This record gives sequence, structure tokens and C-alpha cells, in this order.
Amino acid sequence: MTRHATGGGHSGGPAVADEIELTIPARAELLSLARMTVAAVAARADFDLEGIEDLRLAIDELCSRLVRPAGGDEAGDPGVLRLRFRWADGELEVTCRLHGAPPTPVDDQERYLSDRILEALVDAHGAEEAGVADGAGARCWLRKRRRAPEPA
Repeated sequence: MTRHATGGGHSGGPAVADEIELTIPARAELLSLARMTVAAVAARADFDLEGIEDLRLAIDELCSRLVRPAGGDEAGDPGVLRLRFRWADGELEVTCRLHGAPPTPVDDQERYLSDRILEALVDAHGAEEAGVADGAGARCWLRKRRRAPEPA
């Protein structure tokens, strides 16, 4: 885990952003590791159970834009999926980058449905198909703010 000062903490000092990175082969059957990680990170960041479940569903949807479906043609290197989970000040951001392989083709109808699902689960999301500066072929991201506790 890496800790970064981001400024503007509650006690007048800098807030601390926590960050975890997970690198896995870009195969659908390994996305359970991403789901477990986002759930653990969200719990650590004090998300409620509904927020944690939203993030577990959202990470599946986000990563499915980049990885080959389970049981598909296994010929060739699937590439590597690098996920970065960063949280500070009640907000969790997940960035997912595919290295070493082209992303799975997604048609317009699938992308439309995927966008609607993500819109229902997170506060913001986006994708870049190619041309990421550090050599990654594709990048997707999402952000979700923790809900304020309900008054007692």
C-alpha cells in the first residue's frame, strides 16, 4: 500500500490518500480478485454495504470492457490488467489499464448497456481505447463517493 499526501485534511494538515495496485493476467476468470480487492478497499474506506456491492458490480463491468470472456478462444497472450485503487476524503477511484494486448471488441449496444449499468452504480466513469502515454493500450476508470451517514 502506498500513501500519498493530497492536501486539505480534516485536522488542517494534509489528507492522506491510500493506494493499492493489483496486477493480474487479463482473463475473465480472474476478475474475482478485482472484486475481492475493491470490496476490501471500500470497506477500509468506510463505504456502507450497499456501496461495497455497487463497487463489486461496477468493477466487473469496468474490467469486462478490456478482458476476453471466460471460455473464449485462449490463443495468444491475454495481456496484463493493472488496477489501481485510490481513496481519500470519502472518494474511491479505480483505474484499470490493459497492457500487452488489444482490448476485447465491444459493439455499440454492449457499450451503451455497460454505460447505463455504470451510471447506476458509480458517480463517474470513463474509458480511453488507445494512446495512453505510458504504453498501455486501453484505460477505464470509475469514481464513487461514500454516502454520508443517515442521521440517527
